[in-house]
Amino acid sequence: MGTKLKKFKCYQTKCKAAIIVLLFICAMANFFCGIVAANISNQWDRSIIEAKSVYETYEFKSKFAQALDEVIQAEVYYRNESRITSGELIDKDELIADFKRYYGIKDGIITGNTSINESFDGLIIHGSIPISLKNNFDEYKELVESRLPLYRKMYIQNQVDEYKRSVRYFNGMVNFLYFIEDSQGNLVAGNTTRGEMSNIDQTVVLSSGFSSDNVGVMPYIQNNLLMENSDYKVYAGIRDPFAVGDEFYNLGQEYIFAKAGLPILFSVFTASTLIIMLCFVYLIRVTGQTEKGGKISYLAVDKIYNEIHFLMVCGLMLFSLFFGLSLLRSILRETAIFWAYIFTTILGIIYISNIAMIISYVTSVARQFKGKIFWRNTWISVTIRRLSELFTGKTFRGWMVFVMLCYGLGNCVIMGVVILTAQMHSIIICILATIALFVFNGFCIFFFLRALRSLKRIMISARETSKGNLQYQFNLEEISPSFINFATDIANIQDGLKNSVADAVKGERIKTELITNVSHDLKTPLTSIISYVDLLRSLKLENQAAKDYVEILYDKSYRLKQLIEDLIEASKVSSGNITVEAVRVDYRQITLQAIGELEEKIEAAGLEVKVSCPEPLYIKADGRHLWRILENLLSNAVKYSLPDSRVYIDIFQAEERGILVMKNISAAPIDFDETRLTDRFVRGDVSRTTEGSGLGLSIAQSLAEAQGGTFGIKVDGDLFKAIVCMPLWEDAEELFAEEGETDAP
Repeated sequence: MGTKLKKFKCYQTKCKAAIIVLLFICAMANFFCGIVAANISNQWDRSIIEAKSVYETYEFKSKFAQALDEVIQAEVYYRNESRITSGELIDKDELIADFKRYYGIKDGIITGNTSINESFDGLIIHGSIPISLKNNFDEYKELVESRLPLYRKMYIQNQVDEYKRSVRYFNGMVNFLYFIEDSQGNLVAGNTTRGEMSNIDQTVVLSSGFSSDNVGVMPYIQNNLLMENSDYKVYAGIRDPFAVGDEFYNLGQEYIFAKAGLPILFSVFTASTLIIMLCFVYLIRVTGQTEKGGKISYLAVDKIYNEIHFLMVCGLMLFSLFFGLSLLRSILRETAIFWAYIFTTILGIIYISNIAMIISYVTSVARQFKGKIFWRNTWISVTIRRLSELFTGKTFRGWMVFVMLCYGLGNCVIMGVVILTAQMHSIIICILATIALFVFNGFCIFFFLRALRSLKRIMISARETSKGNLQYQFNLEEISPSFINFATDIANIQDGLKNSVADAVKGERIKTELITNVSHDLKTPLTSIISYVDLLRSLKLENQAAKDYVEILYDKSYRLKQLIEDLIEASKVSSGNITVEAVRVDYRQITLQAIGELEEKIEAAGLEVKVSCPEPLYIKADGRHLWRILENLLSNAVKYSLPDSRVYIDIFQAEERGILVMKNISAAPIDFDETRLTDRFVRGDVSRTTEGSGLGLSIAQSLAEAQGGTFGIKVDGDLFKAIVCMPLWEDAEELFAEEGETDAP
């Protein structure tokens, strides 16, 4: 048992979550290894992997060559500031070319027939200047005489600045050593001696006739041409080991860090990659299951077609790759640490999102392979199944699309044959193709009309069903194959409706019979109870408590009698077991009579009834049933109206209806749906402390509908409104005759 639990423990959610967390931790380790490696590769050339010392790296050689170039430029070319300020190092052609370019002067007749003197403050004319160019010549002359001397000073100042910059650069070097000799071997400049230089292995010697390079920097030196035109000899070297204080020392420290860090980065990256692969293998093994061999549970992502899912993953990964590379370049170029941190964070979020996306895709594929639905969940498979359904008639729309395509393609092929044979003058084939065209279209029209005939039969059946004629049927064998499924569905709907109606009628009949039988069975013993209670009331009981008990029995027995009578009447109305004798009824008169009958109860409840009906309104109704409706409404108002309030009754004509609206204020709040008030056994008094069976409004609605009228209820806050609509009396001749008899003396 314990072995089995251990066996299935790896399928638990906690274990899966722990493995996913471990996978993301290893992925973050890979990410940081990549960022550090990218920074190292950005600062160092790939030769750092093979280099045995910092002296063999491209970065060292480039920096050494830069320092040597600065020495050559400052000590060999410029030598001192006085040579520069004297103008000795001015390149006349370069100065004049820069001057012309700065002021936008183009060479032409004027510049070709003139030259600038050695003092750079005037022009020397070698030919003649055309009269048409005299103004241009004067302008050019003025520019040379006034601006060129200033530009010469600027040119010299730029050389001075460049000389000072070079001096500052190599003077700040602690590990770069050099000295310069002239052709006689005299020391011209330097920061070391020949003796100290002889003890250094990493040295470079430059001169016009001889050069040696123990560092390997000759390809990187840019000022070799200056040495060839000079009689100086330059000796340069580097301290070993580096002393603290300049860029060479910092470069050496960074080399040591990078050289020691690369194996660690490689080891961490390899270990974390191996763990990630093992985690993926585990997740593939347990995904979608809670036990070995258990039922596969699918996720929402598994509903995506596999080709679409694959393309989405590849597209997002390609986007992430290009966007991530641009961010990485920004990180490596960014000098502000703040933005470097921001870009690194964004890059990390993209990387983690891609890992999560890959996990989701791989586990989704694994679940589908386990459930053997991978092929079924491909777009190709679904397309093949949908196309196959076109030939089975399972989908009407697909079948019709296929048929229309075949019809159009057939006509196009036959028309193409007709046109082609007509152009080739093949009369017989053209005639046969034309006949085939008519035969093909006639054949298609025949089947089309047959399908329309089947559709018409189905529509007639649906129309009859909507009218309640569930006995109408059609022969499925006469229906076209394209509509057979539709026709079968309609037939099944008819059968279902028949069964539902039969069950409903049977249930309603049983319910009505039950209510009627029980009510009649209760009525017999209740009659005896009422008779004996009346006998007890007629006796002169001396015990007051007994007399009170008898009165209670009297009230409750008559209330039970009323309830049974209401039940019997409700069952009769709902089953349609009542007779309706429609006659002309004065709506106003019968309402006033009903009010008069209940006058005592109305006054006892403290109510005042206001009737608004200025003239008689004749309706078509059964007087007995209408009387019961009015009695139920007035009794409802007496029971549930706010004491000392008014009941308003409005009787009026609207179109061909006589309408009675009774309004009263409810004593208790009506905090439920107003449509429930016409249901059986629903009462306005939720606590059920008042008399009533909850059948009055239901009976009133059924009686109104049985007479061809309608009954409705509206509630607005505590205002209760009952609306009874009855058809108007339409026999005008009888109405006039009766009015004539009334008016006769």
